[in-house]
Amino acid sequence: MVMANKQILPTGPNLLGTIYRAAGWARIALLVHMLIVNGMRLTQVAHPRLLVVICVIVAVWSVMAYLLNMRPRWRTKWLRLTDMAVTLAVVASSRFVLGADVLQQSYLGVACYWMLAAPAVLAIWRGPLAGLAGGLLVGAVQFAQAPSLAPRAWGDVLLMAAIPYFIGLVVSQLNNAMAERERGLATLAALEERERLNRIVHDGVLQVLAMVAREGAELGPRGQLLASLALRQEDQLRAILQDRRVDILGGGFLDTDKTDVTIMLEKHQSDTVTVSTMAGQLNMASARAKELDRVISEVLANVSNHAGQGAHSWILLEQEGNELIISVRDDGVGATQEQLDAAAAAGRLGVKESIIGRIVDLGGHSTLTTSRGAGLEWEFRVPLE
Repeated sequence: MVMANKQILPTGPNLLGTIYRAAGWARIALLVHMLIVNGMRLTQVAHPRLLVVICVIVAVWSVMAYLLNMRPRWRTKWLRLTDMAVTLAVVASSRFVLGADVLQQSYLGVACYWMLAAPAVLAIWRGPLAGLAGGLLVGAVQFAQAPSLAPRAWGDVLLMAAIPYFIGLVVSQLNNAMAERERGLATLAALEERERLNRIVHDGVLQVLAMVAREGAELGPRGQLLASLALRQEDQLRAILQDRRVDILGGGFLDTDKTDVTIMLEKHQSDTVTVSTMAGQLNMASARAKELDRVISEVLANVSNHAGQGAHSWILLEQEGNELIISVRDDGVGATQEQLDAAAAAGRLGVKESIIGRIVDLGGHSTLTTSRGAGLEWEFRVPLE
């Protein structure tokens, strides 16, 4: 069942392979430019035969580098080191092969702009800083062949640093976007699987547990025990199935940094607590959501301890812009402001610290409405972020 779901997950385009392919074709284009430039000045250089040999070596290496980069298992540090070594060797030969006069005419070394290829691929492989370092190294070797204050001489060093850096920056952003897309697809698939399991379990196991919890009490003491156990297991099973953080496909958690507030509140649903939430997800940072959940738990504990036997609670979740509005009311005996003040004076600081204090720490505010015999109603307004 799980394997079938994994097979139908869309994988998207092979982004990295496409980027390496584009870099390979750019290298070939720069090779063509190099061959044309060196062909035009072949009769003027100091060592024309050596120039032809170097051009052949560069052409062969360009094809090899393209083919090797198309195979992920060959994209290793040794390939990058070899690529940089070949590039540096070709660039460093410029003054000897071309001669000082020819080199100073255009400040184009033997490699011309083909020398950009190795730092650019280095940036794709290890990010913008690696590309920047590789570009500066190649640019410095090129500048050393014909040092000059002429803009044409030192301008190439800037290009060699800037272009690989920005290539690495763009590739890093694309990789992050694709990784986020894959996480989103995995989350969507897991949630769809959860909904399917929810339907199966709801139509079977949960209904049986609910029937036992409802009718077990009629079977005497042993039936009452079974009813209590069935109710507890029903609540736990329902909470597990509703927890959207659990990754059914891969195990673990989908996003431990975020908590869906709707699911968090629905876990408080019971015979004495009715929860009404909006459709969809309302994600909040898990640390903030945990504090908010402690507030709700404290309010419900107060209802259980002080509202009177048989008191029922209602939780309502709403959203206004970036603000959550959570209302918790009960039909218990209520309280007066004097009673609340007296409880605080006696050292019972649950309302002040566990409830109001936590809401303030979350950047929100709370309102309590109560009177004797009319129950209590809390309204919490808390920003999502």
